[in-house]
Amino acid sequence: MGAWNFDKLKITKSIQIDADLLSVTSTPDKEFLWIGSSDFKVYAIDMAAEKSQPFTLEGHRSYVSGIVLAGKSLVSAGWDRRLIWWEVEKRQPIRIVDAHQRWIRQLTSSPDQKLLASISDDMTCKLWETTTGKLVRELKGHESRLPKYDYPNKLYACAFSPDGKLIAAADELCQVIIWETTGGKEAARIDTKSFLKQDWDRNNHPYGGLRSITFTPDGKSLILAGMQNTDVAIINGPGLVQMVDWRSGKLTHEFKVGSNIQYEALWVDSNSEWLLALVGGSSQKPTLSVFDLKQKSLLKDLASPMPSFGLTVNEKRNNLYTVGRGQVVRWECPA
Repeated sequence: MGAWNFDKLKITKSIQIDADLLSVTSTPDKEFLWIGSSDFKVYAIDMAAEKSQPFTLEGHRSYVSGIVLAGKSLVSAGWDRRLIWWEVEKRQPIRIVDAHQRWIRQLTSSPDQKLLASISDDMTCKLWETTTGKLVRELKGHESRLPKYDYPNKLYACAFSPDGKLIAAADELCQVIIWETTGGKEAARIDTKSFLKQDWDRNNHPYGGLRSITFTPDGKSLILAGMQNTDVAIINGPGLVQMVDWRSGKLTHEFKVGSNIQYEALWVDSNSEWLLALVGGSSQKPTLSVFDLKQKSLLKDLASPMPSFGLTVNEKRNNLYTVGRGQVVRWECPA
């Protein structure tokens, strides 16, 4: 990844799909993408084909908010509160689990692909065996209601540590809890109030702008991203990325970019040199931001053709793929 030449990074293919595309994962060593959509479908697309014609997997009853490919298991999560394991060849579900009591916001897999983590507006983070669908552990600790006006809280983002021993989840109040995956003991709790605006008089509840989290490859820090909401009407805040020592809770660095920018997805390379942050909501032209973590600077903002909600990088790391409002985009990443 350190050899990427971001001056030459460019879009080489775009596929139109008439929906908001919310999540994406890719097949190792191939350009085969699995995409969760707002029209309740999972789309499968071979981006290497001359004419990429998607086919669909149908079984969800609401937005498909998360999708992972872990080993031979393709699993999706939806706002219908269900997890679905898919038989890809037959294009049908092989296991459907009523996983949560409210919307599932995100689904992710552990580095060894043995565990899945789902988070929901029922304020639980649940760990599942990838191969069997068995519930391993239910993790709690976030407040169920927002203060003062008794508004429901939400869980927005989750991430495993690189060694798989920890799972972190972030909520509407911009509080991050980190648990040990074995035993479920709480390892740390971080308040990230820079992402939170409480304006009781104008909107009766706080708006938390933290939308994506990931661990650094050495496991020592968490990277947090979203919007620094400076107005509860959600019109003035810059895009915000923070690096935090999760053990101490100490902020080690932050980036602020533009105005009314909200980052929705993150990817950091294995050498911790580069960070990709994907802009979802924005009053400006949609972008993909590249941050130089060693120099602690915004290296480049790359124009995106649409607001985007999902990001994945192929195993060879010569292509990255973004999905969003009506499009799937391949970016070529030359050395």
